[in-house]
Amino acid sequence: MQLPTKEHELKRLLATLPADKALTLAAAVERGRLAGDRSLPVDTILDGLRPTLRRVQARRVPTAQRLFCEPFADFLVDDPREYKQPGRIARSTVRALWRWLKDTLRVGLAELETQVSRAVFSRDMRLQAEVTQRMHAEILAVLRAALNRAVQGSTERRVLAAKFGSEEALADLEEIVSLMMGSNDLAPLRGLLPRRIDTLTEQHATFVRDIYDQLTARKSDLSPYVGLLVLARLKRPWEALRLATITSRRTNDALFSVSDMGIVGDVLLADMENLALDIASVRPDNIDPDTVLTKLDRFVQMSAGLVREIGVKREGKWGQRLIKIRQLASDAMDSLIVRAPREITAALPVQRLGAFGGKGPRRPDLSRDPDPTRVERALVWGRLLAGSTPYAGGGAFYAAHKDAFEEVSQYLRMYADSMMAELKSLEFEKRPRAQAFQMQAEALSDVILGLEETDQIRRRAAAATPR
Repeated sequence: MQLPTKEHELKRLLATLPADKALTLAAAVERGRLAGDRSLPVDTILDGLRPTLRRVQARRVPTAQRLFCEPFADFLVDDPREYKQPGRIARSTVRALWRWLKDTLRVGLAELETQVSRAVFSRDMRLQAEVTQRMHAEILAVLRAALNRAVQGSTERRVLAAKFGSEEALADLEEIVSLMMGSNDLAPLRGLLPRRIDTLTEQHATFVRDIYDQLTARKSDLSPYVGLLVLARLKRPWEALRLATITSRRTNDALFSVSDMGIVGDVLLADMENLALDIASVRPDNIDPDTVLTKLDRFVQMSAGLVREIGVKREGKWGQRLIKIRQLASDAMDSLIVRAPREITAALPVQRLGAFGGKGPRRPDLSRDPDPTRVERALVWGRLLAGSTPYAGGGAFYAAHKDAFEEVSQYLRMYADSMMAELKSLEFEKRPRAQAFQMQAEALSDVILGLEETDQIRRRAAAATPR
């Protein structure tokens, strides 16, 4: 049990390293592995560094597998969906493919890996290019032969799908073959386009249009990958919709959504739909507010960006689809937000006083100690309620959020006021329980009402407590 714990701690530590140190360490351990050094847990170290390396778009030390992936590296994704999307190749498919190649090519692939390592370690770029070209040719030949035998409905295809895990994985393989065969045609775009585009400029658009026109005249089946490649490199992916207007020479979504480059909009809307489905599938009994808010932030950004770029009209294909996706996310957030007050106030129970029914005065229920489980759930729901505030308008759940936030805020203020009276009047031996509830109320107020208002509550509580 110790080893997994130590690995987890190491990965957590590595994830906190500054980007420059992460890059230096990754390069050092990878070059050490190329040189045959087996003294370090390289895979564990790289797993810990990987989130940082991907965030900064780090250039990694070449390996045989990375050089093999170069023609389609822009299209690799971490989280494949239930259906295949063009321009989206699951990394899990590549890992399965590499294992299959090791079994299929055996000695040949091992020798190629050795030659790649030798070329990289000696910094012999000419040899690296020659070995990579030979590796691509050999792998492409084997892969094409396997896929040619695996025609739709055949036993060979069922066997191959079982090896790779799904029919979607086979579709990934077919796309890999297509992109490898068109590698030279897409090379100018891959090589000259910035790896990370903060904003799509007119200069970028002109360059992309020229490449697109050349491909359309020479190899039209690759034309959609122009937009998909740009999409993969954009910081704000919705800006790729400008390419549809450029390449189709049209200006409304009803027309260019069916153009050659309209696939970009379809992929963007599919991404939005997946985010909406993720939000809709959240289980209230096991909610992670950070995950929900991250997806909600991305969803609202994409929604606003999409509308801003093309001015979606209700009658257009994209417009109708966008309305349905936004409604799905809105309904999901409504159902979560309306539950928040109940989950939050449950941690701070009160008693009704007198014969006034539900509208009578209330006082904190101090008949038992705070329930740690309820308190933890209340903090989770408090983070969701407060954290979703900036997205309520863009996510179309403003009314539900406003009502829930006001209800919780009023409850916390009422609880603070009534607790002041309790702290003043309680006997000494009963104060610890009241103070425990007060601490929980202040923790919730920090999250929901903010630090400034909670500081005032703390000072009032301190003044109300007899010395």
